[in-house]
Amino acid sequence: MNATNQELADKTADYLQAKSQLKAKKQAMGQRMRAMYMMGNDGYVQFLFGSDNIGETFSNLDNMRSVVRADTDMLTSYVETAERAKADQKAVETKRRQLAAQQNELNNKLKEEQKKLQEYAANHQTQNPGDQLDFICAVVAAECNSSYEGSLAVISCVMNRVDSGRWGGKDAVSVLKAPGQFAAYLDGPYKRYLGGKYPDYVKKAVVDCMVGGVRSHPYQSFRSGSTYGVWNCGGNSYR
Repeated sequence: MNATNQELADKTADYLQAKSQLKAKKQAMGQRMRAMYMMGNDGYVQFLFGSDNIGETFSNLDNMRSVVRADTDMLTSYVETAERAKADQKAVETKRRQLAAQQNELNNKLKEEQKKLQEYAANHQTQNPGDQLDFICAVVAAECNSSYEGSLAVISCVMNRVDSGRWGGKDAVSVLKAPGQFAAYLDGPYKRYLGGKYPDYVKKAVVDCMVGGVRSHPYQSFRSGSTYGVWNCGGNSYR
């Protein structure tokens, strides 16, 4: 987001500079045109034909043509530069608004998950949200801790169940503790991972999924092995 803001500032500066150059060039051309107007027709004639040397006369004519052509070309160039700079500025501003909207959406999701954790804590008088995150990571690690992808697949399944509302709870903790569901919790192997005794990528997968909204699949059920479902990851088969 900071990089986009800097890019927007740079593009705005480019546009303002191009706009300033265009204004200065217009003023210079205006002054020259006023001077030529003040000369009048007689002045033009005197400027072009005031010399007895025919070569100098043609040289003066070429000089006038060159000045007008150069002014026109330069003005066109400045106009194009200003238009490009303005278009770049608008594009970066659009990108900044999109990123701000995405950031706002992420913040709302985070607030939602925090609210769910707080509601669960209030209803069950259990650990604080930090302890609940440790519990979730421990169960995920017990189900699969071989890789980030494997851990993400497990927590994705958990959050898919939360969203469905059909698996015994409205938050990750209650879904993991639902009767007859996760063996890693029911049989107790998750306990050896409590207190952060799991790889860092397990916690990253849980946070990415629960806070960042990252899901690796749409499935709501899995078993160990490779023959149960239609998609396999981290030693588990999902469907």
